[in-house]
Amino acid sequence: MIVITGAAGFVGWNIYQAYKHRSDVLLVDFVERFVDEFSPQHKVMDPFDFLKKLQDPSFGDEIEVILHQGACSSTTIYDPNYMMKHNFDYSHDLFHACLKYQIRLIYASSASVYGDGPFIETATVQPKNIYAKSKSLFDEYVSLFLNEDIPQVVGLRYFNVYGPWEFRKDKMSSVMCQFKRQIDQNKEIKIFEGSRDYLRDFISVEDIVSINEHFVDNPQIKGIYNCGTGFARSFAEIPQIMLNYYDFDIKEIAMPNTLVEKYQSYTRAQTDKLRNEAKYEKPFLSLEGGIKKYVDFWER
Repeated sequence: MIVITGAAGFVGWNIYQAYKHRSDVLLVDFVERFVDEFSPQHKVMDPFDFLKKLQDPSFGDEIEVILHQGACSSTTIYDPNYMMKHNFDYSHDLFHACLKYQIRLIYASSASVYGDGPFIETATVQPKNIYAKSKSLFDEYVSLFLNEDIPQVVGLRYFNVYGPWEFRKDKMSSVMCQFKRQIDQNKEIKIFEGSRDYLRDFISVEDIVSINEHFVDNPQIKGIYNCGTGFARSFAEIPQIMLNYYDFDIKEIAMPNTLVEKYQSYTRAQTDKLRNEAKYEKPFLSLEGGIKKYVDFWER
C-alpha cells in the first residue's frame, strides 16, 4: 500500500492522480478538505488518526512507502509552536514509525531552507522564516540517520512549484495561478516593480510527481535532493508568456515593506546530485511548456 499525506493538497492530489489507477492507496488528510473535484476513490484517514493507527504493527506491515506531502506551507505564520507541531513534530513521529516498521519515507522539504543561497545540498542552510526553519530542522534530523542501516528515506527540496489544482493554496499559490485569477477578475495582472530582477527556479508539478515516482521505483536511494529545473527565470517573463493565451494589461506595483526583507531575489537548483547520484534522467518542462500545459488544464 502507498500512503499519501497531505493528499487533498496541491502536490499530494497530483501525486494521487498518478497512482489512483495502479496502486492500493491510502489518502491521509482532513476529511473536510475533500470537496468538489477533490473527490477520492480511495479510503481517507485523518492525519492524527493515521499516526495512532501506525502503533498497530499489522497496519504498519501493510504499508510499503509513505509519500509525505502534508505540512503547513504558509510563510506568513509566525507562531513557532504551531509550525513546529505541524511540520517537525508530526514528521518526526511519522519517521520513527517508518523506522519501526521498515516503511520507506519520501517527504517534501523546501528550497526555502537555502534563503539567499547557494542552492546546493551541501550548503549551509539559511532559512528566512519559521516555515523554512521547520523544514531545515527536519532535514537536519533525518540526515543524522542516513548512514545507518534504515529503510529508504528521501527528502525532496521543492523549488517554486506550479500547476493544476493549486488554486486552494490561495495567497501561497504560484504567481501563474494568482495571475490567472487576476486576469479572470479584472483583465489585469499586478506585478512588483523590478520583477525583471527577481528570478526563480519554476518547476511544473508534473515534474515533481515524476521525481517522486522515480524514488518510489528506486528504493535503494536515500538522501536529500533538490527538485528544481536548474534554470532561473524572472517573474516578468511569466506575463509575457501568458499573453500568448490571454488578453490583459500589466500594472507594476510597489512591493509591500513587510516582504522586502524576506523576499528571495534569486533561486536556482543545483541538480547534479539528483541527476548523477539519484540517476533521474527525465528532462524538465521549460517554463513555456509548463505554462502551456497549465493553460490546457484551465481551459478544460
